[in-house]
Amino acid sequence: MSLFVINRYEGESKKEVENETNHLSELLKKIEERKRQRVGANNKSTLDDDGNNLEEPKKKKKKKLLKAEKADDSHIEGENASSEKIVDEQIVETAKVSTKKKKKKKKKDIESEHHSATIDKNIDLEEKDENLAQDNNDDKDTTEKEIPSQSNFIVLGARARKKQREVKRVLPDWLAHPEVISADLNSGSTLEELESVLDAKLMEVLRTNGITKLFPVQCSIIKWLHKCKMDRKLGWWPRDTCVSAPTGSGKTLAYVLPIVQELQTRSVPKIRCLIVLPVQELAAQVHKVMVAYTSHTNLKVGLLSGAFSFEREQSAIIKKTERGKYLSTVDIVIATHGRLLDHILKTPGFSLDSLRFLVIDEADRATEWLQYLPEPHSRAPILTLGNMRSSKIIPAQKLLFSATLSQDPEKLSRLGLFQPRLFTTVVTDKDTDVNLDKLAGDFVGRYTSPGELTELAVECSSYDKPIVLYQLLTKHDVIPKTLVFTNSGQTAHRLARLMQLLLSERNVTVGELSAQLASKQRESVLGKFANAEIHVLISSDALARGLDILDVQLVVSYDLPKHIKGYIHRAGRTGRAGKLGTAVSILTANQVGIFKQMLSDAHKTVPNIEQMELHATAKVNYQNHLEKFKEILEKEKNESLERTKAIKRRRVTNFTKQNGSIE
Repeated sequence: MSLFVINRYEGESKKEVENETNHLSELLKKIEERKRQRVGANNKSTLDDDGNNLEEPKKKKKKKLLKAEKADDSHIEGENASSEKIVDEQIVETAKVSTKKKKKKKKKDIESEHHSATIDKNIDLEEKDENLAQDNNDDKDTTEKEIPSQSNFIVLGARARKKQREVKRVLPDWLAHPEVISADLNSGSTLEELESVLDAKLMEVLRTNGITKLFPVQCSIIKWLHKCKMDRKLGWWPRDTCVSAPTGSGKTLAYVLPIVQELQTRSVPKIRCLIVLPVQELAAQVHKVMVAYTSHTNLKVGLLSGAFSFEREQSAIIKKTERGKYLSTVDIVIATHGRLLDHILKTPGFSLDSLRFLVIDEADRATEWLQYLPEPHSRAPILTLGNMRSSKIIPAQKLLFSATLSQDPEKLSRLGLFQPRLFTTVVTDKDTDVNLDKLAGDFVGRYTSPGELTELAVECSSYDKPIVLYQLLTKHDVIPKTLVFTNSGQTAHRLARLMQLLLSERNVTVGELSAQLASKQRESVLGKFANAEIHVLISSDALARGLDILDVQLVVSYDLPKHIKGYIHRAGRTGRAGKLGTAVSILTANQVGIFKQMLSDAHKTVPNIEQMELHATAKVNYQNHLEKFKEILEKEKNESLERTKAIKRRRVTNFTKQNGSIE
């Protein structure tokens, strides 16, 4: 194949052919010039500065060296001859091909590029290895120089001059530098120290309820909200507030007192405060507290939790005038997530336009309902001079409370907070370069437990778990007031039946609580447990959130919770308000590693896991009642089946009466 290929297409002029021939002549001249330069350089290297030949002293060299030199010379001459022969052939080939004409233009362009590249390749073959290496180095230096030093673009095959800086995730300033609250519940302020902040009537109600000293969380939040009240009077928008503190540290009273004091001077009833909670029982508890501290005012409190029918709740919060206008009959609404959404969508006249306080208790739960609130409250608008002067655009002040408050900025941004401030009881030194997805406990105030709480864990087989629970309950002469948590309502029911049999000889009453019970039944069970009519209450996670039941001494996690938040909230039912309490986790062998990992990831101390020795009397007692327990379950199963059949028969009968007999 010829190294020189020149393709033509028809219609090309004679002048273009001559230009192409001249171009080849110039290339051949350059080749000859390079040959002469190399020959001159070789001759020069054999002469010294005076022009003397340096090869003469080397005559005494070995014959092998002389032979090698001759071989090299003959090799070079062969290469030169070969190159000259190739060039001659190329010239002849060029003369032949130049007379031909091609029809397609694309083919000409492609072959012309190939022609130029081939000539360069022929020239490079004649250069020595040193020249090739030097050319490669020069090309590399040129490529590096062409890369802009400040550019972030990467050229494939190019070597970057410096390593790119790693981007680190940094917490926002309000999360990295919170307001620290003392975790010592005894370090709070007396009522006399808060006379300049709290109203005299509120102070009297507190004393009536036996409160002479407030907890640190309560003191800090009350003072802060009082300052926000003063700023509001000056025309400033109130800053949103996040509180992360242990269970039982008094978070409910921390927002109830300042809200009541702020709203007690109202003249026209409108919904000015909305308190949202995750479960029905917790909503009922907060409603009870709010009613107690508004008793000396004209404020009205409404409860929307599903404890009553939807129509009854509607009539309790909204009334319709003779002119067809809807008016609010309450100032403060306490609601669960789902029930609140129902009233927003289905209750005529239910308006939150006048909202001043939005309290989200247990704020780490779902907050999808926020998007259904009016625009200034669901997400704070941009602060401008025009917005500040308009009273219609002032957003409600959001107050977030939780013992497991999420402090991931991405999640908190969904709440639409306005210049938030964080109050917390625990601080870590690490405030930068935080992995917000994996290190669940490496934030300030994350997953805290009260100091009065003792945490324990025992390991046993799944078969022996009921016996271990029985031994924990009967460890002392007097069975303590105990809450036992399971992961399902069915497990809670079966375990309650079994424990009632095992503890029957001690005159101990065992109750159960789960979502399987109706609202009235749950309320009755809670009342009996609070009044010590029920000594041991076995519950699903319905009670794990925020409920304040007095004098609970022991909390047992019969089933391992699925998440660290569940563990914190379960254990938080005891050791509340400065009183001592114990939380015990019953683990099987395959759960020990999961339990340790869960607590260590949250930067909590993992308790010593003990192997409980089972007593012979406990085993015998369990075996004696096991057959009776099976009979009870079988009887309940048959009764449930009969009830289902009876319901179906009633439905068929009613259908027949309404539609007549079917022929």
